[in-house]
Amino acid sequence: MTFSEAIQSVFSKATKLEGRAPRSEYWYWILFTVIVQLFALIPLIIVAMLLRQADAWALLPFIIAAAAIWFFLWLTHITVTVRRYHDQGMSGWMFFIGFIPAVGGLLEIIFMLQPSQPGSNKFGVQYLGK
Repeated sequence: MTFSEAIQSVFSKATKLEGRAPRSEYWYWILFTVIVQLFALIPLIIVAMLLRQADAWALLPFIIAAAAIWFFLWLTHITVTVRRYHDQGMSGWMFFIGFIPAVGGLLEIIFMLQPSQPGSNKFGVQYLGK
């Protein structure tokens, strides 16, 4: 799956928790969200450096825009992560393992690096590319 195919797939399934997401789709989505978040924060940082403290209200539109972008990306991150767990034959509820203090994030990364379950599972058929 290419970068653009992965992003299109995630956006087309942004509200769907069923199905499977291959590793490439998940990691291309992570790369995309990092890039988008950087481009959302750069204007905020530049404007913040140029303003005096008394003009802090001028940052509000930038903060609202960055927060809205982050929120949308976070919601779609949940769905693609659930589908990635499905791809390995695990329950989507495994998503909450990431909330375990100190080790949750590391465990989630380890799970996301695991290969897909070959063939079909109860969540659908394996993506084999074109």
